[in-house]
Amino acid sequence: MNHNHKITCDPQRANTQSGMILVSIMSIMIFLSIIFVGMFSLAAANLNRAKGRIYSLQAQYAAESGADEAIARFNGGNDTYTGTTSEIQVLSASTYRATYTVAVTAGADSKEKVLTAVGRVYSPKNATTSNYKRTIRVIAQRSSSSVTSSVVSRNILALDTSVKTFYAKDIYVNGYITIAKNSTDLIAENIISAGKNTGSTNCSISGIGNLVKPSAFTTAGQTKTNITTAYNNCISPPGNSSNANFSVNANMGTIGKLQSTYIPWSQYMDSSYGSATNGCSDWSSGSSTQNIPKTNGSKLTHYPDSGANVSSACGTSGDLNLGSTRYNLNANAHIRASLCAASACSPTFYNPDSTIKYLFVEGTVNFNSVQTVAGSGPIVLVVYGADPASKNSICPYGGAAYLGGGGTTSAPALYMLATNGVCLDKTKFSTDPALGGISGKNIYIATNSGSPHDLKMDTSFPVNQIPIDLTWRAVRYLRL
Repeated sequence: MNHNHKITCDPQRANTQSGMILVSIMSIMIFLSIIFVGMFSLAAANLNRAKGRIYSLQAQYAAESGADEAIARFNGGNDTYTGTTSEIQVLSASTYRATYTVAVTAGADSKEKVLTAVGRVYSPKNATTSNYKRTIRVIAQRSSSSVTSSVVSRNILALDTSVKTFYAKDIYVNGYITIAKNSTDLIAENIISAGKNTGSTNCSISGIGNLVKPSAFTTAGQTKTNITTAYNNCISPPGNSSNANFSVNANMGTIGKLQSTYIPWSQYMDSSYGSATNGCSDWSSGSSTQNIPKTNGSKLTHYPDSGANVSSACGTSGDLNLGSTRYNLNANAHIRASLCAASACSPTFYNPDSTIKYLFVEGTVNFNSVQTVAGSGPIVLVVYGADPASKNSICPYGGAAYLGGGGTTSAPALYMLATNGVCLDKTKFSTDPALGGISGKNIYIATNSGSPHDLKMDTSFPVNQIPIDLTWRAVRYLRL
């Protein structure tokens, strides 16, 4: 059988098939293009959002920089800082710049400030209007990270040859302790010395005197004097070794040092305190007993509260002689004068209640002797003045707060705290204890031994209520 098959080609059908393939390819290309464009747009949008987040975060960082800068200024001593007057640039990159402004307002009291900081980012960097802005509010408070001791020196504690016995519950020294005479006894429950005398074989405690443990301790269960030194304890016994009377930790390396014992008067005198109507005459006129403030309950105890440092309006060109007057401190007081600078005086102080009263003195203090009335509550005398040149010959480490030998001192309710030197020269003591405590940049003691008592600090004085290392800290943060 013969079969003949004839294959024919339909041009119209081929064209149709080719067209369908082309349409399919074009559709796929369009679809892919849409996908690519969508992906590109999404990537660009994500990139822009990421850049926006980065710029917003940078604006927040800039605002935080403004708040940090304000707190740093407070801690640098400028606690009257009120903020910026124009934008401060903190970052300049190739495509943008960041700035901040900060405003400081009063908080709930003198120990609190409210910081409102605004961070801005400009993109491009030459833009005149910011693209991103963040505002934060920070509450800063001034508080203490530690408390003081019976005796605190930010540098040296020196006991000279005339001292027989010196007793303090706790002694803290940033530098070193030196005892000049072999018959001098230093008695303490706890001693910390964080520095060294480079001229004495790197000794934290040096000299030829004696370290003696107390006959009784105020801390229950304590039986030995604790001695902690960054370097050598060069007084032996005990030297660097513990024994039956001493627990010694010597050559401890770095021991944390006190950064500041400065207490600003605003820490305890807020807006409820005002300037005394009669100025400094409240201290120098009238009877042998003066009430501070003059009007009970008025809190008018700034003398005066204008300007800075010593005021020439007080006393004689800023020198106020207290004589032998008794002063009843019914509130904290702040006086812009030196006390008895030209002629030493012998005042008496009395605090009628158990709350610590602070007396802030912008100048120096020059006492022959000082008394506190029996039953007086605690008093802290804060002396801001510089070490006077007139004391150089008798106070080798400075004497901004000076206590001489013109009478007998009995002031167990008084703690003397100076931002510069404290000098006790040939001082006689009529009671045991005789002072509440002492603190200064340097402390030099050349007291008159056994006349009739040696120098002892009152172990019951509430030193744990006296702040040291006061600093401003951020305690609350709010993003507005």
